[in-house]
Amino acid sequence: MMIAIPASENNENAMLDERFGRCPFFCFYNTKTESIEFKENKLRNASEGVGPQVVEFLANNGISEVYSCEFGPKAKNMLEKLHIRMRLVDGKQTVKELISMLNF
Repeated sequence: MMIAIPASENNENAMLDERFGRCPFFCFYNTKTESIEFKENKLRNASEGVGPQVVEFLANNGISEVYSCEFGPKAKNMLEKLHIRMRLVDGKQTVKELISMLNF
């Protein structure tokens, strides 16, 4: 399974970014291979409709679950429509700490 985590920087020691749609990077974590890849969120500076656009970006990258501190209403609707699971988490941790707590 592929999961996405909003990150403040493009490394494992980065703090989770509290902004889902406007985070600078996403950590893509493959639960089967335990591989990690960071992708820049090039949509973060769009003037409007960022949440749904980001959800489409995640879906196009095979993401089936997202861990975030918050989800806006439009992003939530699109995540539900595309059957991507939402998991709310505490933002006061690093990407590495969150991944280490996941049980797959």
